[in-house]
Parts: sequence; C-alpha cells; structure tokens
Amino acid sequence: MDSQVSVVWRPADFEDTGGAAIRVCVNGSCEERASGDVGDPIRQVAVRLPQDIGAERLPVELTVTPAKGGSPVKDTEHAQLTEERPNGPDCEPVAWTATLRADPAKGLVSPKSLSLQDE
Repeated sequence: MDSQVSVVWRPADFEDTGGAAIRVCVNGSCEERASGDVGDPIRQVAVRLPQDIGAERLPVELTVTPAKGGSPVKDTEHAQLTEERPNGPDCEPVAWTATLRADPAKGLVSPKSLSLQDE
C-alpha cells in the first residue's frame, strides 16, 4: 500500500460534458486521467506521496476540463492524511492516505456522497 491522495468519481456524472480530463495535484506532483466510460461504476486518480509523510494536512488542487469545451472547473480543498495499516495494527507497511470525490459542478467534495446508484 502506498501513501497517496486519491480522487474518485462516477464517469456517468461527466456524461453531459462528453467526458472530461481530471487533473489532481498534491504537494507539487500531478496526475491526470480521462473521466472514463459511462459504463464504469467508479474511476480514480491517485497522487503518490513519500511513504513516511505522516498525518499531514495537504492542499489538493483539482481541474476538470470538459471534453465538449466550456470552462474548466477548478477547486482546492485540504485533505487530512490518515494512517492505514493494511496488514493489521502491529504490522508494516504504514501508509498515509486521503480520498476526495470529483464532482463535475462542485469540484472536490466528500467521497461519502459517492453512490453506485443513479442519482
């Protein structure tokens, strides 16, 4: 498991814009991915961080560029990294992670609002 900030989304949310390019920047590193096929339930892009980064609170920059043109949606939120120990509480590795959701209109929001059900 890697230390990282992930941004997740439903490709169907970007259907009206003909899809989009999703760009995420954290701590000076950026990753970009196409929103994907509307038949995919969930997509994500992750920006890797130093493995031992710790419980930092980092700014996350999102740019959503619609495929059909129009103005990009830009947003910045802070993500609080939390400790993950995938092999149990006393085992290595230790990773520091956070997850946000990309919304085509609102930008970065809580992933708790992510549903596989049609909204």
